[in-house]
Amino acid sequence: MKPLPSPSTLYVLNDAILFTGEAMVEGHSLLVRNGLIVDIVAHRSVPIGAVGISFADHILAPGFIDAQVNGGGDILFNAAPTAESCLKIAAAHRKFGTTHILPTCISDTPEVTRQAIQAVRESRQKDSGILGIHLEGPHLGLEARGIHAKEHIRGINQEDLRLYTHDSGEIMLLTVAPENATPQYVHALHENGCVISLGHSNALSEQVNSLLEIGASGFTHLFNGMGCMSARAPGIAGVALDDRRSWCGIIADGHHVSAEMIRLALRAKPAGKVFLISDAMPPAASDAPQPFQLCGETIRVENGCCVNAQGRLAGSAITLLDAVRHCVKHVGVELDEALRMASAYPAAFLGCDKKLGKLLPGYAASAVALKPDLSACAPWFKKLPVSG
Repeated sequence: MKPLPSPSTLYVLNDAILFTGEAMVEGHSLLVRNGLIVDIVAHRSVPIGAVGISFADHILAPGFIDAQVNGGGDILFNAAPTAESCLKIAAAHRKFGTTHILPTCISDTPEVTRQAIQAVRESRQKDSGILGIHLEGPHLGLEARGIHAKEHIRGINQEDLRLYTHDSGEIMLLTVAPENATPQYVHALHENGCVISLGHSNALSEQVNSLLEIGASGFTHLFNGMGCMSARAPGIAGVALDDRRSWCGIIADGHHVSAEMIRLALRAKPAGKVFLISDAMPPAASDAPQPFQLCGETIRVENGCCVNAQGRLAGSAITLLDAVRHCVKHVGVELDEALRMASAYPAAFLGCDKKLGKLLPGYAASAVALKPDLSACAPWFKKLPVSG
């Protein structure tokens, strides 16, 4: 049997066009050791003895980062909130270039939420591609809850504050609505180290702005689960577009948001403030997508999206590779910008942009090799020890 390479082996990822997250670079190779990028060097300067891995005819870009993954590979995290589920969901999405995820637990019982948090913490000991958890609810607006079960929607209490305290090194992203998250609680969550995103809300602009002032920094799946904008009532979507500081996640699957509205968001927000999410359900990254149960309803894949019996959207069936492809081919986003929307920009939102989202020295060795037409990909990911 051939011996496995040592962790200290120097790898050279070569023969590809490098997209560093900042620019396209030709004629250079990526040097990787101990799970970190060591350097970018000209082909002629590759050290002797380095283990070469060729990605000829590919673009080598930063691995994708998905902040909203409800499931994948025919697994729903809420239905099986275990470490094993986290690992399988992460592995399913990684095949399509998403090297880092936040498993997402939607509105459920307190017990399921606790199990989900513990499952993520256990899985992170085995897979550093699992960055933490996204709790999308249960503190959402009742009228804007979408597919979320009515009986689970509630306000935040002191017990929740104790539960929503992140462990060292993990990311805890919370989606809340002003209707069920007062400024006092949002400020406390922010002080606890949580990343606060606003969504599933029909709140007035004054309510939304008050939470942005005391810790909220993002908006969950822009335009979806949000009331309509009007001339005198911008609502949560209007505030999201107008606010210069915050980030907006957006589902680019051709069903949740039209191409026109994606372009509008990109024009309205400062550069780098709109990022891609999949909002993936079990059919995503599955070889043979199957119907699944969610909140007591049967969800099926129809015309490439997940819907209930009434045709209401219930998450997506895509990976971030699909979202990048959609942005380039149907929205008119330049390839380098679409790649940033799937890597550098979510890294900035989540506060991990000093180690993820770019292919530069000192960053994690997390990359995806893409065919120029985005028809296929090959991920490259070296697991790192989980640390603070």
